[in-house]
Amino acid sequence: MKVTLETVLERIIAVNHAWKLSREEFGQDFVATKSLRDTKSSLQATLVRDFPEDVYLKVATDSESHGETMFSVRLRKPITINDVVRVDAEHLPARIAKQIFSEHEIQKYLGN
Repeated sequence: MKVTLETVLERIIAVNHAWKLSREEFGQDFVATKSLRDTKSSLQATLVRDFPEDVYLKVATDSESHGETMFSVRLRKPITINDVVRVDAEHLPARIAKQIFSEHEIQKYLGN
């Protein structure tokens, strides 16, 4: 069965919410919190690699509030997920993007 963009996006959103709850409850160094963060990043990489015609990376304009450079995983067209119109698939820290993408991939997916 082929995975759809919507399915991956739904998973990213769900895991992102779980990661934030775990981080608030148990802290960012808790093993489950780290695992959720890594799962979200892996799903974002899948989204970008498998759907390059629908998704691209953009340097986030609110990186300062995060304390580090962040990429926004942007959708080329808004998609409604759970009755909410989405234009992105959450933020991805640049330091993590550099671990899961080659430099060539980052340049390829930035702003396309």
